[in-house]
Amino acid sequence: MKLYFIACPYSHADEEIVQQRFDLCTSAATKLTMAGYAVYSQITMSHPMNVLATKMDRRIRWAPIDEAFMAKCDELIVLTLPGWDESSGVANEIEYFKSRNRKVWTYDDFAAEHKL
Repeated sequence: MKLYFIACPYSHADEEIVQQRFDLCTSAATKLTMAGYAVYSQITMSHPMNVLATKMDRRIRWAPIDEAFMAKCDELIVLTLPGWDESSGVANEIEYFKSRNRKVWTYDDFAAEHKL
């Protein structure tokens, strides 16, 4: 079974937008999982930890952790939420997969191809 890494923009000055991105990413991950796809949703996993770390006045460096998970994933699914094309995190994730000749999908293309 293939394992898919889900990418989407996350950071923003407006906490409501951060929460909205978390909710949308978690919704997409849930839909994909319910359809039988194995997905790793970094935003779904990390958001609650980021909230707690912020309350403790700490910051987590996610890039090396993300890379460990990306190394295990076969393909990338990008949620094209507003700001995705300006996100350095999403750009780095796309580059990681492309540089290893791994398929990069937009969520819409994946959903259309797999009839979701």
